[in-house]
Amino acid sequence: MDNELKIFLQSFKELENLFQALPITEDQFQRLKAVLAGIQRNAKHLALYDAITHALNSRAGKWLVPADQIKGMAKVDIYDLRQANKVYGVPVVDSELHKLAYQFMSIFTLDKGDFVRRSPGSDEFRIFSTSKTPREIKRLLSKLYKNQETDSLLTWDFGVGLTETEAENELQKQRKTFRPLVLRQTILESHSEIPKRVEEDNNYQNWNEFNIPYERLMDTIRSLALPSTLELQTLEQVRITRDIVESIVTRDALTGALNGLGAKWYLENATIQAMALTDMLNMHEGNNRYGSAAIDQDLKRFANLLLRHFPKDEGFLLFRSERAGDEFKIVSFRKGVAELEDRIRSVWNGDLHRGLLGWNYGVGRNDAEAHVNLYRNRLNEMESKEMSVLNGKSTFIIVRPESEDYPDLYRLSEDTAHAVGGAPIVDLHMTLQSIRNVEDFDALRQCLEEYSRKLRPFEIKVRNIARMNVNNQQGRLWLLAERSAILETLYNDLSEIARRLGCESYPYKPQNWLPHIKIVELPEDGSTRIKDPSFGHLQEITFTVRRLEWTVQKEQDHWELLEQFPLSK
Repeated sequence: MDNELKIFLQSFKELENLFQALPITEDQFQRLKAVLAGIQRNAKHLALYDAITHALNSRAGKWLVPADQIKGMAKVDIYDLRQANKVYGVPVVDSELHKLAYQFMSIFTLDKGDFVRRSPGSDEFRIFSTSKTPREIKRLLSKLYKNQETDSLLTWDFGVGLTETEAENELQKQRKTFRPLVLRQTILESHSEIPKRVEEDNNYQNWNEFNIPYERLMDTIRSLALPSTLELQTLEQVRITRDIVESIVTRDALTGALNGLGAKWYLENATIQAMALTDMLNMHEGNNRYGSAAIDQDLKRFANLLLRHFPKDEGFLLFRSERAGDEFKIVSFRKGVAELEDRIRSVWNGDLHRGLLGWNYGVGRNDAEAHVNLYRNRLNEMESKEMSVLNGKSTFIIVRPESEDYPDLYRLSEDTAHAVGGAPIVDLHMTLQSIRNVEDFDALRQCLEEYSRKLRPFEIKVRNIARMNVNNQQGRLWLLAERSAILETLYNDLSEIARRLGCESYPYKPQNWLPHIKIVELPEDGSTRIKDPSFGHLQEITFTVRRLEWTVQKEQDHWELLEQFPLSK
């Protein structure tokens, strides 16, 4: 059982048990129990449902969805939601999202073992079913899909499968068939499409509406004429339950940052000295490249970074947007604009290239000023990138685990990092070959595309951990892959492609190549200059590779995606 769910249920159960032990009549007990049941229903609603669409939220995925019983799933992706917000306006799009969610939830109902879920600010819905196969889900969604042009202002596509990767692949296949390619504007636009304040949303229950049932329950307890000590104990337990519920329902389940409900409760009539807005760059493209599980982990990493540097006890609160899940807001009740800007600039500099997604920030006395500053900072960074010249010669062919395999590998990275006092690696991948001194990128792209068509998905098995130090750099831990014929073939074939195009590849022979995934960055004082292949021996982990990824090194420890090549089925 999820730990947060356990705490939630236990708080209500302890309160009910306390009521049962009170020296009161059965009728009085049933009255208290009925009020408590109403409070619990409201608490579950606040904890588990998306305020905008009323679909289940991320927390519901952990509390309600039985992962081991899922027979099929679907991914629904809104086509260019940001553009829809600009064309129709945020209130209209919110209404359309709500309507679309209602249509999905009318077809896929909880009583039939179906779950319709949406993450904060996401342009995706996920449908999980314990009773329907992918084929049945596709049949039910197809009719809705055909009628969308007349039924909705929003255009969407879907894919079904047994796993996240299967559903995503089917979705992309459908999109390529029916939709034109969205070409993003290279001129950055301001964030005027972002709702002016996340807390100014009338969909959220206000604090009084939430608190009044608890106050009424406490009034009822006071009317029972209990012994003074017992009354105080019971009232305190009600307050503890309320505080537990408040701490859960006001926080985003994934990142731990405060959500839109928290913004409404804690910022109403508050005196704010300064605020900072952050925006993760290219999250949609990041989901396609790394997989949603890896991006979720990167969002958690980023939120923890902000929470660590902007703690509540120093007068800061951190919020995650409910309409744009790649945006966070830092509110300062003590520090002014200059001090807040200095601090977040320092955090930004220290975090460059440490996560999967880059990010920008803007600081001001209010939302409007912070948005303008964010826009200017993004524009400045873009101009800086355009001025820098790509050395453009060093490219790498890598593979990475898909979303269903990523969590096991990241859990190993996190556990190992904790054991050795290091930092877990979010970007988990294996480099198959380096192709350097590239002059003709188009020719190399064509060769890689043709080669990938000849390959089928294959498995990689990893087990042993080795401690490495390369070129006197900070030490790291590698997760070594089991040698296999397919890995050796890939290494040799890619080297031959490089040779034919007059490029360079790794200089060592296949038998000296150690295929690996970097899983931990060691602290400076924990680095070593020797290799220790017997560092660890653990249970074998197997993941499936379904695509090759071609990246280019832009600067130290920073690689950008050039192309992905799906492997033939």
